[in-house]
Amino acid sequence: MARIVSLAEAVSELVDDGDTIALEGFTHLIPVAAGQEIIRQRRRDLTLVRMTPDIVYDQMIGAGCARKLVFSWGGNPGVGSLHRFRDAVVNS
Repeated sequence: MARIVSLAEAVSELVDDGDTIALEGFTHLIPVAAGQEIIRQRRRDLTLVRMTPDIVYDQMIGAGCARKLVFSWGGNPGVGSLHRFRDAVVNS
């Protein structure tokens, strides 16, 4: 049976260090709160999967959550370059 839990509880129970996760959505449907909760809970070594990484994944990279990023195109025409992603590529 499905349970309704807080976002903090869901991340705590379902997202572990080293997991592969996909936070999908477009424009107003991007799960920003989920990304922020993953950052708050200091998850590490995640493989992040997304068709087009956006600012949420950029923040997760900057916060040290990501080990690997799987994507089809890097950037977002609405918000511009992903600065932490670019920095990670240039300086790795």
